[in-house]
Amino acid sequence: MRTAPGKAAWPVGAQTADASGPSPGAGDAAGPGTPPAPGVPAAHGAPAAPGVPAAPSVPAAPSVPAAPSVPAAAGVPPAPGDGTGGIEAFGGFRLRAIGGGPLREARLFRSCELVGIGEEEASFLVDELRIASIYDIRNQWEVAANREPYLVGTKTIALEPSTEHRRKDARSRLVAGVIGEYGKPEERMLRNYRRYAREYPLIGRALRSIAAEGAPALVHCVNGKDRTGVLCAVLMRASGMHPDDAMADYLATNDVNAARIAQEERQLGEGMTDGERAILRSFLEARPSYLQAFFDEVDGVYGSFDRYVGESLRLTTELRMRLASLLAR
Repeated sequence: MRTAPGKAAWPVGAQTADASGPSPGAGDAAGPGTPPAPGVPAAHGAPAAPGVPAAPSVPAAPSVPAAPSVPAAAGVPPAPGDGTGGIEAFGGFRLRAIGGGPLREARLFRSCELVGIGEEEASFLVDELRIASIYDIRNQWEVAANREPYLVGTKTIALEPSTEHRRKDARSRLVAGVIGEYGKPEERMLRNYRRYAREYPLIGRALRSIAAEGAPALVHCVNGKDRTGVLCAVLMRASGMHPDDAMADYLATNDVNAARIAQEERQLGEGMTDGERAILRSFLEARPSYLQAFFDEVDGVYGSFDRYVGESLRLTTELRMRLASLLAR
């Protein structure tokens, strides 16, 4: 874990915390058959996630305070989401509720990096949404390139991907004449998503910490698409939500980030051939095959999603129920 740097700006000064959370031993791991937490029915009448049957005598989740009834922020109304999905998103960093729905009814959020956040926007996050912890899962070079202010009333938990030991420079690699080295469209991204199943212990650390705190939290990387998308999909499924709902939340990124995707395609795609543009789009978009590749890899390595949650993420039944309580509306 690294300490997230920050530079002084209007209200700042929160602390950086350890996101390790409780570290249950192997005997506490939730194996196959972990029940879904009550209060999180799958959308569209979908059944609970396979392998997570409901248990008739599961104790109630430990007390997680309900989200307070919050009035609209004066002069800072959430911006309607881009695209046809009608997703409620806020700010240039495109903050939205994990699992969708109105911002003021949610307690878990996702976004792009918070670079350029204004004072009124920060006030909305802290005073209206009551966000207590911000999980920054960017690498050290991404943090150095775009430092974020600390928001008074929150703490930032910086979780750097443990396997990213070299600088990423998309501006020099995703360009005409060079991008073709990544192979066919989706080839590189599919490889990246399979790697997440093996090499991202930060998923377990973040989820254990969120569950243990039981307070509103925000997760973000740079674009809020790949690393954040996988973490949020795992959170939803570990909480008993249907895989289709996790996929829908992941793909909603294309609507929420539509303006950003179009801008990057114009800027980076200058001078590219049609084939090169197809490769570029495969980097900029969230695609069903990517998230499915991650879950397929999980099944291949661990035998089932439940074993992955218990053995790799070390989420107990109690912690999974806490996460479900935070997702419940």
